[in-house]
Amino acid sequence: MFMRIFRARVRPGKHEEFKKALEILALPNIQHRKGMVAFYPGQPTHGNPDEFILVTIWRDAELAQKYSRDADWARAIIPPEVLPLIQEFHVHTYQAFGVSEQSPQPLFQTL
Repeated sequence: MFMRIFRARVRPGKHEEFKKALEILALPNIQHRKGMVAFYPGQPTHGNPDEFILVTIWRDAELAQKYSRDADWARAIIPPEVLPLIQEFHVHTYQAFGVSEQSPQPLFQTL
């Protein structure tokens, strides 16, 4: 499995507008991508008051990269009209290890 983590620091006072824009414009666009196993949007906590994340889990790097070749990945996730709400963003990619490639189930379950 292959993981991609999008981190965005949102401008102060724009959190609700950013969250609503993601829910309406971005999340429906990525939900049904071929090869995507799961996605997890995350909102700020006290430790990171301005940072949102979007974690996507893919069956393999090739399928994730195919999506990237079709468009700049960050811009495919974040529509152009949402970019002014963001101070900065980063995209990180990771290859999973220590878990079965056959099962999309997380290694740890919450209680």
